[in-house]
Amino acid sequence: MKIPPSYTVTAEMVGLIAEIEAIRIYLVSLKPQKPIKEKIERVNLLKSSLFSARIEGNPIELSDLELGRQTEQKKKKEIFNILDAAGFIEKKIKSNKITIDILLQIHECVMKDISLDAGYFRKEVSAIFNKAGVAVYMPPPPSEVSSLLNKLLVYVNLDKEKFPLVGAYVAHLVFEKIHPFLDGNGRVGRLLITAILKARKWDVIFSIPFEEYLDIHKDEYYFYLDTGLQKTNDYLLFMLTAFLEELKKIRLQIEEEIEKKEQVFLPPRQEEIYKIIQDHVIASFDIIRRRFLRIPERTLRYDLQKLLKLKIIEKSGETRGRYYRVRKQK
Repeated sequence: MKIPPSYTVTAEMVGLIAEIEAIRIYLVSLKPQKPIKEKIERVNLLKSSLFSARIEGNPIELSDLELGRQTEQKKKKEIFNILDAAGFIEKKIKSNKITIDILLQIHECVMKDISLDAGYFRKEVSAIFNKAGVAVYMPPPPSEVSSLLNKLLVYVNLDKEKFPLVGAYVAHLVFEKIHPFLDGNGRVGRLLITAILKARKWDVIFSIPFEEYLDIHKDEYYFYLDTGLQKTNDYLLFMLTAFLEELKKIRLQIEEEIEKKEQVFLPPRQEEIYKIIQDHVIASFDIIRRRFLRIPERTLRYDLQKLLKLKIIEKSGETRGRYYRVRKQK
């Protein structure tokens, strides 16, 4: 396996990178207030973890996670583990060096209480299968994993690639082809992108949940990974596009938050309840509950009490015939 694979940074890639850089500088210049920054970062980290797990087949929706860690079933555990791994990267990556030990610790976070192999390279031959159960790729044998990863980390740590995003995406591609673990390679490989960008001190003041784009375009993502060693430029164009499209969403989100006349910062579910009431003008509890079928009634009533206490909605009628409306600001 050639590490890194052959690729060239084309004019089209430079165009995407320039657009990304322009938005990045613009977002830094906005200097959003701390509550806005914390709210967007919290949601972005959750979405990043959620969609990274969904790429691997985890069906959980964002609304399923809003009750936090009250339940620890495997599907939620997978997502919270990715969150923990992201937190580990934030604390651990201080220099420009990514090491084998860091990769193992990221894997240990991702697979904690899920796999007995958490934090260990595979010791048996593995294969990647398509939806029909046919093996479409045979990764290198276990005996070659360590040496190949060392070569990859030499590429990463020498930092000869001018554009941090390109270097991070090349590393992700090679990591997935080495396939060093029995399970969790996709999740760890996408976290590796974040780790490399942090090591290069290249950030956008927010986590960018590019995994959402990859999940929506999952078939294309897998196609470009499959053909990436032979057609690395095509793979890089796809990944740069994914990052740019999600970055554009963040820009719009920040602009909308800043433009709000009344700076009321709500948790995601409470904000959605507020928007439901706003859209319906007058909304009953049943209307709100139909949107959150998996959320306990008691939790929804607690959310409504919070909105009432903030005086951004008001209620009328008795308990069974009660309606909610957006409170007119004086």
